[in-house]
Amino acid sequence: MMPDYTFSNSTLPASRAIHELSNANKTNCMISLYKTTNRARYIQFSEQYSTIGLSPSIALRKDIIQALNLAPGQRVSLLKLLKEHKLTVGVSLNRSFGKKIDSVLATLPTEQLILRPGKDPLKSLTYMLLKKRLDLIIGYPSEHYHLQTLLENGNELAQLVISETDDITRGYVGCTKNAAGLALITEINKALAPLHDEPKYNEIMLKWLPNELKAQLNSHLR
Repeated sequence: MMPDYTFSNSTLPASRAIHELSNANKTNCMISLYKTTNRARYIQFSEQYSTIGLSPSIALRKDIIQALNLAPGQRVSLLKLLKEHKLTVGVSLNRSFGKKIDSVLATLPTEQLILRPGKDPLKSLTYMLLKKRLDLIIGYPSEHYHLQTLLENGNELAQLVISETDDITRGYVGCTKNAAGLALITEINKALAPLHDEPKYNEIMLKWLPNELKAQLNSHLR
């Protein structure tokens, strides 16, 4: 959809990727980023969204869900869960989940919050969760589900819906804030607009959701 451009892919830790976007001497883009006021100071975001999915959720072991007298898929307050039960939460370093969730995490003492750097921090955190080194992790439902299908004993995990979030989260393309980045974003906006009406786009957005959650997202797709 952008025949005049040639793209190359790079795999970097999230913190490194964000750092690279802030370097105005090079032009880089990320395919899907949460748009924040702070990031917009040094990242040029697309107006059209590139991804659409269910908002961040909690992944935790089923034994913890049972101990808390909750049910998989139940909607809960993240703040109440962490404050009342003093649970340890793991998140990827330098990752934003929106103002409400970020604000809750910012109130936690350091011993209750594990920030994981690295190339695949959510996978590392999921290993820690299965080994009972922490109590819960925050990520997107499709990410949790994908890891559950890959990892041994992944069936020991389940998800809870976070009440402090909206039903849907949209990701945007983010490019370096320079002349080349602005030109790229202009073309990307043109390419993204018709993409949202493609059945293949909907199929990809739904691919890594468990069946019980697909209906929630499907109602928001075109």
